[in-house]
Amino acid sequence: MSADRHPNHRTRNSFLRLPLVGILLLSFPVAWAGIITEATRTFTVGTDIADVQDPPVSFLQTITDSGIASLTRVDIGLNLVGRDSGGFAGEMFVSLNKNLSLTSVLANRVGFSGTDSIGLPYDGWNVTFSDLAASDLHTVVQTSGVLTGTYQPDGRTDPTGSLRPELLSVFAGETGNGDWRLNVADLGVGGTMRLVGWSLTLTGVEIPEANTYAAGIAVILAVGGAWWRRTRRR
Repeated sequence: MSADRHPNHRTRNSFLRLPLVGILLLSFPVAWAGIITEATRTFTVGTDIADVQDPPVSFLQTITDSGIASLTRVDIGLNLVGRDSGGFAGEMFVSLNKNLSLTSVLANRVGFSGTDSIGLPYDGWNVTFSDLAASDLHTVVQTSGVLTGTYQPDGRTDPTGSLRPELLSVFAGETGNGDWRLNVADLGVGGTMRLVGWSLTLTGVEIPEANTYAAGIAVILAVGGAWWRRTRRR
């Protein structure tokens, strides 16, 4: 009996083609969902932070209109600067929290180390935090004025340590929607600061629209129907 007339030939061909349909079924939701960066959301505050303000003051922003199903990147802008006689950066603690659960430490007594218990005396920040930046905010040396530019967040739970477990990557896989809180504390006596404002830029896998799924299902059905007719003819 020739190979093309083997009684199991049709069965084997059908079996080999079946995984293709399965792969299509599994891949469509991913293939049709792209990576997007949403427009920066800017929040104006204008609130003074009291000297020796601990626990932190929380500034809540609830996002309900994000189209991101799974975050891949979070960038945050911070405009926190000295008032009156000026601020003292080495006294400040700033963090970003989502849904009272995940937290990223943006600044934790910058300049603190095992040999420096005072920290850096400059007058605050008008900066962007990004995990992709070149420099770690905690180690950037500035003695006066307002620091500008783009920096990696501090990430330290211990300001004298080197471990940085709380970078912005802690939010990876979360949705864009939710309660986002910026927390600001003043942990020392001296200069005071004002939170002028802050911002969020969210990047991630967008939520597929209903018509995207419908289109995907239609293609799958068409491919499956063609495959079925072809195997039946054989």
